[in-house]
Amino acid sequence: MNVPYAWAVERGALRRLPVPTDMPPMCDTTIVEIRCTGVCGSDVAKLNQPWQGRLPEPWYPGHEIVGVDTETGDWVAVDPLVPCRSCHYCDRGHVHLCPELRRIGWDLPGGLADAVRVPRDNVVPLPHLHDPVRGVLADPMAVALHGIRCGLRMPLGRLGVIGGGVIGVCTAICAAEAGWDVHMLVREPSRSHQLSYVLDSRVNLHSADLPPCDVVVDAASGDCDSPIRQALGAVRDGGTVLVQNAYAPRVHLSIPLRDVFRRSITLRGSFSYCRAEGHDDFRDAIDILAKGGDWAALMTRDRFPLSDLPQGLAALQSGARHRPFKVLLTSDI
Repeated sequence: MNVPYAWAVERGALRRLPVPTDMPPMCDTTIVEIRCTGVCGSDVAKLNQPWQGRLPEPWYPGHEIVGVDTETGDWVAVDPLVPCRSCHYCDRGHVHLCPELRRIGWDLPGGLADAVRVPRDNVVPLPHLHDPVRGVLADPMAVALHGIRCGLRMPLGRLGVIGGGVIGVCTAICAAEAGWDVHMLVREPSRSHQLSYVLDSRVNLHSADLPPCDVVVDAASGDCDSPIRQALGAVRDGGTVLVQNAYAPRVHLSIPLRDVFRRSITLRGSFSYCRAEGHDDFRDAIDILAKGGDWAALMTRDRFPLSDLPQGLAALQSGARHRPFKVLLTSDI
């Protein structure tokens, strides 16, 4: 194979660079030829505007990877979490909390590339997916599954979701599967219209406000505290607000904490996903995707050639009626 190239951010500029060969040593690795990579909302926040937090230099993004394992010829998805496997957290399966955690697409070269070298243990076959490209949804589905399964240890009731993006949709699906009465806030009419055709009747869509909920999942986060304030406004006294994503650096909660805790509200964070208690969120997410659904087709509909990353990012800035739910970059091979 020729030297693979990848999209990278170097000194603040987006450009194509050779994939570095001086990678940190890994026990057993394989090369995955990229077929499709999803552009995560966390990537978009760093690619489309100045980022106030730390970035690797250079940064090779892309952690939602589907490709072909060059050793086996199989279609695979890539779990981007590379933990140390020996610390207090890894021993308990909480790999997302590992202090030595490395992430493909952040600390290690990512999948906006022709090919990427990854640990063999992080390669997951996709034998049951009708369209293997839908494997790019394994990461957001694992985030959603982790939040519902590990973050909500309480009796079932009414659950609200704030955020009409991919994480919000995946969260609603996981919550409905678990037996929650799911209500989802989607303010954009065009997006709500599309979702009304692909989500089943167990997910109730709202355009203005959520009804009072026992749990509200903030699946939006972003660069201001509006989503979490909406969640706190919709949750019942004594309820739980679960924040499904990390907010941008320097975002502060603009309401008094007294107004939160005097209501006996539980405020929980749920970041990334784990491999605890006999479960593996990433692999279990692929099993959910294997069941299919029109929602998965909608989430993976908008595909651009790898070379057209700038055009894909521009599409995400377009008007609500034409903005993709998610941008996927497909291989030039």
